[in-house]
Amino acid sequence: MRFRGDKLLISSSELGNYLGISQQSASRYLTRLEKRGFIERSRKGKGQVVKFTEKGINLLEEVYLNLRDFIEEGDKPMLIEGKVISGLGEGAYYVREYADRLQRSIGFKPFFGTLNIKPQRTYPSIDKYTTGTIRGFKKGDRTFGEIRYMPVKLMGDEWEEDCYLVIPQRKHYIDEFEIVSKEKLREKHKIKDGDVLKIEIKP
Repeated sequence: MRFRGDKLLISSSELGNYLGISQQSASRYLTRLEKRGFIERSRKGKGQVVKFTEKGINLLEEVYLNLRDFIEEGDKPMLIEGKVISGLGEGAYYVREYADRLQRSIGFKPFFGTLNIKPQRTYPSIDKYTTGTIRGFKKGDRTFGEIRYMPVKLMGDEWEEDCYLVIPQRKHYIDEFEIVSKEKLREKHKIKDGDVLKIEIKP
C-alpha cells in the first residue's frame, strides 16, 4: 500500500513495460511531467526516484474525483471543510467593481466583501460545478479578469446560508475559497477567524 508523499524507485524501461510503450517514450513522458512541475526526480543507481509534487497530487485527485463521480450512481455534493481567515483586504474593492455584473448574474447585489475560507487541503479545479461566468472588462486603466461562480451552501454548527463561491480566472488549484453573500456573514453569524465552516457544492 502506498501513501501520499511516497517515493517510487523505477527505471524508464520498467515504466515503459507497465505502460506498453518504449523506454524512450517513457523517459520523454517523465521529462514532460517533471518540466510541468507534476513530479520530482533524482537518480539512484540504474533507476530513478520519482515523487509526485503537490501540483501532481492535486491533478491525481481531480482525476480520481471525476472517475468516482462517473462510476458511482447519482451525483453527490462536494463537501469542503475549512477555517475562516482574514483576506488581503482586496475583497471589498473587487466585489464593488463586479457588483453590478454579479447582480445581473446571481440575482442580488452582494455585500462589498468576501468571506475567505482556507480548506484543510488544496483542492483541484472545480470547474465542473461552475454555473456561470462574468467576462473580464476594463475600467479606466484597470483590467479586471474573468471570474466564475457557483451556488453553495455555507454551514456553521447551527446555521446554513445560501451563498456563491467565486473563482478568479487566474486560479487553477484552489487553496482558498472566496464566498459572496447578500449580507456581511461575519456579523450575521458572529463568525471569527479560525472558525471551522463547511461548504456544500451541489453538482
